[in-house]
Amino acid sequence: MLEGKIERQGFLDIIQLLAMSQKTGRLEISGDIDGSLFFKQGELLDCHTGKLVGDEAFIELFILVSGSFKFFDEGVTLNKRITKSLTDLLSEASQRATEWDKVHSEVPCEDAALVLIPVDPEAENSYQVGAMDWAIVSQVNGRRSFPDIARLLGQSKTKVGITIANLKKKGLIATEDEESAQLRSVFRKTAELLRHLIYSRVKQKRNRERIYTEFNKWNFSKGWDIRILGDGEVVENETPYDLPLKEKSDAYKQSLEQMYEAARSGLNQTELQDHLSDLFERLSKEERKLVKKHSLSKLLSSSRKVDEAGEIWDSGSEGILPR
Repeated sequence: MLEGKIERQGFLDIIQLLAMSQKTGRLEISGDIDGSLFFKQGELLDCHTGKLVGDEAFIELFILVSGSFKFFDEGVTLNKRITKSLTDLLSEASQRATEWDKVHSEVPCEDAALVLIPVDPEAENSYQVGAMDWAIVSQVNGRRSFPDIARLLGQSKTKVGITIANLKKKGLIATEDEESAQLRSVFRKTAELLRHLIYSRVKQKRNRERIYTEFNKWNFSKGWDIRILGDGEVVENETPYDLPLKEKSDAYKQSLEQMYEAARSGLNQTELQDHLSDLFERLSKEERKLVKKHSLSKLLSSSRKVDEAGEIWDSGSEGILPR
């Protein structure tokens, strides 16, 4: 079985190798983005990532790929949904990758909540906006990030991100302050890890659904719009961009505590802490500073030791989720 680590340039090499050697089978990608590519005698038939399929899924994988891959030699009976030649696909993907690499100069933190800027009707500026612009603007509510909007619209994150960056350049959209955005990013990464562990380790579906229901009910009672959407889905965070930073921090911290307790129903504490330690190592330098500043260091830390009492917060709150 062919397997290993993968980045953008390596992705291109693997695709070309499979095509030239006329392989038949499935290429699985996992890491920052998950996806599957299907080959028949070297011809790329289809590609899936999230809800995207075909050409758009391939372009998204090409741009965002980072992690590992495995190729499985197996029969493929899918209908062909790749409509372009491999050469044309790679050309289009490379073009969009160039645009995508510029996005972070306008939107440094992709988890930042977006807010519309009021337009002066008497201003001389004129704005030309297309269908995608309007679709995105209709979803901007001061709570959602551009990946959230991409998911809601069923569009690729890269295409939506490029459009958001252009709208920000035109002065139509702003983002929440940098510290809030980075804190939102730490929350997303930690929450998604914990959700994945609950999904993969709590084997009985009814027990997982009970965890999701109790978690959502607990957050609702606190007045926080943070939910686990369900199996194979995401943690939805619609905390307002203008909520005071201290209140955001409390919401994220206590919500993660509940998810931590739920994840312990499928893993022992040492194993769970190892996963969180690995995540901490992948955080940026700025994000690590926020972990300490907002009292998350007992959950996210490079240390793999936990105290004997099992305490994970500086100030505990009542846990409501079953272990």
